[in-house]
Amino acid sequence: MAFIKTPLSYEDNTGIIARCLEERVAMIDNFIELIVFSPKGSFIADDDFGFEYWNHEYSNVHFKSFNHGQNGTYSNGLYNEVTLKECKESIEKSLCIYEPQLKQVNVSIELGSIKKGNESNHKLLSKYEVTIIIIGVLDDGLGTIVPYKKEISFLMEPTVKRIKI
Repeated sequence: MAFIKTPLSYEDNTGIIARCLEERVAMIDNFIELIVFSPKGSFIADDDFGFEYWNHEYSNVHFKSFNHGQNGTYSNGLYNEVTLKECKESIEKSLCIYEPQLKQVNVSIELGSIKKGNESNHKLLSKYEVTIIIIGVLDDGLGTIVPYKKEISFLMEPTVKRIKI
């Protein structure tokens, strides 16, 4: 995460506000990553800030329930439609409260097999990949409305190895 200056700046010592879209997008990208990688309830000033998923991090995942019947490769999991809804709402609520420039937010979360090229070199392999896609519209309040999309993917839950004693 890089330092991003506030999105309000002026053009060449004039009273005209400069609208640098790249800086605004970078600022929002960083903020979304902060939300996604903060467990919900870990921010002392606001228990609703963060991503609910981390509170279920080592639960077994039921792909079919979580992905609406797609990618059904694992079973006997604890995830269902309620957990998916909680995860989506945690991101949407944090964005609604703390990022007013992002409007019409739509969050989708998918669990899937690890894509080619994303495999880890560690001894314990990850079990699945989480992909979060956030789509919305940037509205700076000054008449500029631009489509916005951010995709975040990360590997989760190492597989458990049997140890013989």
